[in-house]
Amino acid sequence: MAKSSKPLFIEEIRDTPIRKFVQIKAGKDGLVEAQSSFSINEYRVFFHLLTMLHKDDDEFALQRISIAEIIRDNGLHDAGTQYELLREAVFNLSHRTFSRIGEIDGKPYKITIPVLDKKAEPLLEDDKTHVLVRFHPDLKPYLLQLKSEYLSISMKFLNQLGSPYSIKLYMILKHRLRQQTAYPKYSVDELRFMLSVPKDSYKKYSEFKHRILLRCMEEINRETDIRILDITEVKRQRITQTVCFVLEGKPELELSGIIDSDPLDLEPPAETPELEDPLFTRLKTYFVSKSIYQSWIDKHGREQVKTNVELGLKYLEQRNDIKNPVAYLTKVVANKDLAISLTKKAKEEAQPIVHISPKPKPEDSTETARNTLRDLYANRVNDVIVDTLRNSSEAQSFLTFVKALSQQERIPVHIEIAITIFNKLNVQVDTLAEQLRDGSGMIQGLKLLYFQEKHPTRLEEIRTTFQPLADNLGFILE
Repeated sequence: MAKSSKPLFIEEIRDTPIRKFVQIKAGKDGLVEAQSSFSINEYRVFFHLLTMLHKDDDEFALQRISIAEIIRDNGLHDAGTQYELLREAVFNLSHRTFSRIGEIDGKPYKITIPVLDKKAEPLLEDDKTHVLVRFHPDLKPYLLQLKSEYLSISMKFLNQLGSPYSIKLYMILKHRLRQQTAYPKYSVDELRFMLSVPKDSYKKYSEFKHRILLRCMEEINRETDIRILDITEVKRQRITQTVCFVLEGKPELELSGIIDSDPLDLEPPAETPELEDPLFTRLKTYFVSKSIYQSWIDKHGREQVKTNVELGLKYLEQRNDIKNPVAYLTKVVANKDLAISLTKKAKEEAQPIVHISPKPKPEDSTETARNTLRDLYANRVNDVIVDTLRNSSEAQSFLTFVKALSQQERIPVHIEIAITIFNKLNVQVDTLAEQLRDGSGMIQGLKLLYFQEKHPTRLEEIRTTFQPLADNLGFILE
């Protein structure tokens, strides 16, 4: 009597409804920035599997992968060829891993996690349109029961990307933008690790940038819901050490209804995208992070923050010489007396409603005069700096100053970006003054930083000339 064969899998096979979104653990202990050497088809299979996970799952089930559905969802042509390539990708995925740097017993380790635990290929001809697979149980903390710092992405955008490098970089930058980080920075080594660039490929940064980063930038900007405005480099001794991305979302996609909601997978309130606070949008220009902004509100209350920040921003928008805008704004926000006095003044200035056009308030004229004086003062300082830089030895001194500044170990982020912008100008000694006359706010700040160090007396002379006028208007020039 023949013995009955023992079944390979004892769990039931699940045919879960396909979701429109995928979710994956992000952050330093997640998979978004972990190393994973997937091909484009392996990514397609991996994401298809993610759409079959349910938000309430606490264990991985055996999943039935339909090759035809992957071909359809990705809009792939030549179905016969794609069918074989995707079947091959399913089995290659069983050899793939995620690798990340973590600590075990307080010591750094490279932690490697397999992607799949089991796989099964049908033997009957009628069943060969699908394959059975199950995620490795070590992936549970990264894919199941996600409560905080996870990334949720629409398959609409993932399916449009045709390069594994573009997919990986999109995931990384999408997460950083969700964290309200519009200027994420990574070392070149970190980027190569996360993107799984082979060690013997694109060894020169220029090759890495043009063959990978710029191509990814073009595809991400064209096909997804985020936009890479610029890629800048921070160099040390003429060698690129750090890459800074300048990002923004595409609100026009949400307004036009292109981004769909996922009824099977509503995110918890903490992770639900919300309309951005207009005040915070302005603060991001000065590198105020979401966490800093929230800490101000928690400590001082929303009304005081709103009142004081409005005043602080008005001042910053008129000036380019504040070295540390975040520190300055933090100090302004904490000034409780300022908030009280401004609120009291606003109440005193409140006018009864009348049916005639009100006369301009004296305070409005005073503020206009203050702003005009600030402009005159800033223009005078800029003119003196530009005139000074027309001297060739002074221009050479400025170039030396910027080079020395760029080689310092720790410098503020806004100075790093200013130096990066400056280096892109390719200035020459004989044309430096004219090239920098009408630079951006960051370039103006760089000029002022140089002048404060090299010619503090001349700056003080200008301030001494203008301060009596400012005294008459009741404010102090800084």
